[in-house]
Amino acid sequence: MKGMAVGPYWQGFKRSLVTYTRIPLKVDWSDDIKHIPAVCFLPWIGIVVALISAWPLWFDWSSSLQAILMLLTAVLLTGGFHEDGLMDACDGLIGGWDKEQRLTIMKDSRIGSYAALSIWFSLSLKWLLLSELLDIIPPSFLGFIYTLSAWCAVHVMARVIPLGLMSCLDYVTMGQSKASTMIAKLTPCQWGVALAPCLVIGFLAFNVLDLITVLLIATGLTILMRMYLRQKIEGFNGDTLGASEQIGEILIITCLLVSYS
Repeated sequence: MKGMAVGPYWQGFKRSLVTYTRIPLKVDWSDDIKHIPAVCFLPWIGIVVALISAWPLWFDWSSSLQAILMLLTAVLLTGGFHEDGLMDACDGLIGGWDKEQRLTIMKDSRIGSYAALSIWFSLSLKWLLLSELLDIIPPSFLGFIYTLSAWCAVHVMARVIPLGLMSCLDYVTMGQSKASTMIAKLTPCQWGVALAPCLVIGFLAFNVLDLITVLLIATGLTILMRMYLRQKIEGFNGDTLGASEQIGEILIITCLLVSYS
C-alpha cells in the first residue's frame, strides 16, 4: 500500500529529472503508469542541479573561478533549458509588434540582438553577484554550509516563479510545442510538494525575517511578470517560463547578497 502511494511521486520526479536536466535516466513514459505532473518537482530538480554544480566549493580557488564553474556546470546539467527560454522570450516580447508576431519570433531558432544582450547581461550579473556572495561568506565549515544552502536556495526558489505564472495565466503558442506536455495546473497537494523544498532550503539560507521579505519580493515580481505577459501575449509559453526562472535566479542571488552583507 505504501509503495502504491509513493509510486506516482517517484514516477513524477523521474520524469521531471529527465525533462529538466541532461541526466541520463531510463523512464517509462507510458500513460498507464500513475504519476504526479513532472512540473510539480521542478523546485526539487533545483536541489539536484545546485548540489552537483556546487563541486567547485570543495576547492580552494578564487571566488570568481568558483562562481563561473558553478554557473557553467548548472548550464551543462540543464542543457541551457532556461537560458534558451530567456533569449527567445526577449527576442519575441521586445522585438515583436503584436501577439502573433511575438509568438512567431519565439519559435524562430535564430538568435536576435535582444537575445544576445539578455543572455550576456544575465550571465554576467549572476557571475558578479555570485562572486561577491562567495567573497563575503567566511571560509569555514559553517561558511561552506551557508554557501551550499544559498546556492540551493537560488535554484529552488527561482523555479517556483514559473509555477506561479503557470497557475494564473493561460498557455498560448503558435503551432506545435513540446512545452505543452509539461504544462499542468497544480492541485493544493501538489503545490505542497513543490513548495516544501523552497521553505526548507529558505530557512537554511535566510533568517525568518529575510525569508519572509524574499518571498514577498518574489511574489511581487511574479505579479509584475503576470501583468507584463498578459499585456504582451495574453498568457505564457515555455520560453517565458524559462525567462522567469532566470530572472528569479538573479533576484535570489541579489537578496542573498543583501542578507549576508
